[in-house]
Amino acid sequence: WPDPPPASAPRPAARPRRRARGRPPGPMPKYIGHVSNWNFPRPGKKNSEGYGFVKADGDRSGDGPGDLFLYADSIKDSKLRSEAKIFGLKNGTRISFDIEEPASSRRSRLAINVIPESGGGGGAGGRGRP
Repeated sequence: WPDPPPASAPRPAARPRRRARGRPPGPMPKYIGHVSNWNFPRPGKKNSEGYGFVKADGDRSGDGPGDLFLYADSIKDSKLRSEAKIFGLKNGTRISFDIEEPASSRRSRLAINVIPESGGGGGAGGRGRP
């Protein structure tokens, strides 16, 4: 066994702490923005989920990513995803996300890996059971 280091030797750096606020580990999403419009699925459609549009912060007259399409299934946070599918997302809901380029030029770019910006699920806004 090797000899222990002398008392004057620098101690190894402490292990970094895990992120607070329940954010998943991994790279942070690149963009922050808000929900600008949310559409519910048509009644009677099986396996149909809600969708909406996202506007990235700092997007003014073409210098940002523009309006992005958001499917409820692209929401990574389970609480926010359930809220989107059941109640819909309120306009102005703050989110963090990555952007996926479309497969063809006729489609919009997609917001993916969506998580709530505040770290919480956003809540149902009092629209649930009393």
